[in-house]
Amino acid sequence: MAASKPDFRTVEVTLGAPFDGWKATMKAEGVPARVFIDLQSGNVERAMHAVEKLVLSHNYLTDTGENAESVLDAPMDALTATITKWSDAVAALPPR
Repeated sequence: MAASKPDFRTVEVTLGAPFDGWKATMKAEGVPARVFIDLQSGNVERAMHAVEKLVLSHNYLTDTGENAESVLDAPMDALTATITKWSDAVAALPPR
């Protein structure tokens, strides 16, 4: 019997001013241990690449107003808010 991929939940993060209307859909479950290790590493570069792996889709912009190809191209303030809102949203998920 072949293994099947579990149906992992996601959360939508919506940012406030000055990033009104910015949204990201992010993994809430099924996050690889390596990503959690990188988030907790204390190394900003590793942590930011970990955040990039959590984001499934987004509508973030660069500092010049262009669509950001990666969330890492968005302003750091937006990423900081994203991390905080992701953490709060995941903690608020009801148990399955």
